[in-house]
Amino acid sequence: MNQLDIYCFTSIARTKSFSITARELMISQQAVSNHIKTLEEEVGYTLFFRSGQSAVLTKAGEIMLDYFIKRDSLAADFFRAHEIKDESSPFMIAWTQWAGAPPIAQKILDGFREKYPNDTFLVSDMPAEKIREALLEKKIDILFTSRYSAEYMSMSWEHTFICSQELTLIRSNRITYSEEELEQYPFFTVPAGETNEHMIVQRAKDTCEKMGFVPRNVHICDDLGSAYLNVITMNGLSFGTDQTGLLPDSNFVLTKTGIYSDYIMCCPHYPSKPSVIRFRDYVKDSIKKIPHRSIKEAGQ
Repeated sequence: MNQLDIYCFTSIARTKSFSITARELMISQQAVSNHIKTLEEEVGYTLFFRSGQSAVLTKAGEIMLDYFIKRDSLAADFFRAHEIKDESSPFMIAWTQWAGAPPIAQKILDGFREKYPNDTFLVSDMPAEKIREALLEKKIDILFTSRYSAEYMSMSWEHTFICSQELTLIRSNRITYSEEELEQYPFFTVPAGETNEHMIVQRAKDTCEKMGFVPRNVHICDDLGSAYLNVITMNGLSFGTDQTGLLPDSNFVLTKTGIYSDYIMCCPHYPSKPSVIRFRDYVKDSIKKIPHRSIKEAGQ
């Protein structure tokens, strides 16, 4: 099951309506039905009784809803425990979803796990607003993001350059359209630290204009994972990186844009425990050894 399957399920459980859920998630009602069908096939049970416009949980649906509630509660318990910041607790690495999943940073995470198996960490991908909240509560020890996103957030931290990576225009492979037809379709974007929706939409439009097209409209998604899923269901457009595990090749057409994003590691200026300091030192040492595109090579 993917995150949009879960969003659809929990929304219908709350609203008791497929149509209201479709409006909330900005996807078609047929897409909502498809996500529930996929979920039901995966678990092997019918999750909703449907009568007219109403949808009521079956016994299996009630059990699944209880599972998701308990799962979220366990996650909340983790964050509360993490606030104590004892030496044995994992440290938190946040990852802005706008940045996608640059493979160099993934190599760094894997290398640190191998070198320091006793230092545990949790990686969480968050939208900009959640990152700001977590920083104020001192829940984030390390942040991987784009330089663009970091500069939008009114925080003070130490920057470490990781690499530059080319952005990719992401299109659904479900329909055929030419470059000239792109402006007929919606564009999906996410907050990059802006303080209001107008700034988010304007930044998206400016970026699209640099690419030579004007999208029919711009949708703001809570996170990039949702944007990718909406690209499938609404045949829209989004920007991402050219290498990310969120994009199965069979469902998408990826077109390099010639625009580069700088990936950086941000270290908040509040006290860090030893495992975080080891991680910071490991990153700074690793980027000297891993081949990566420099800012100059990226044409910036």
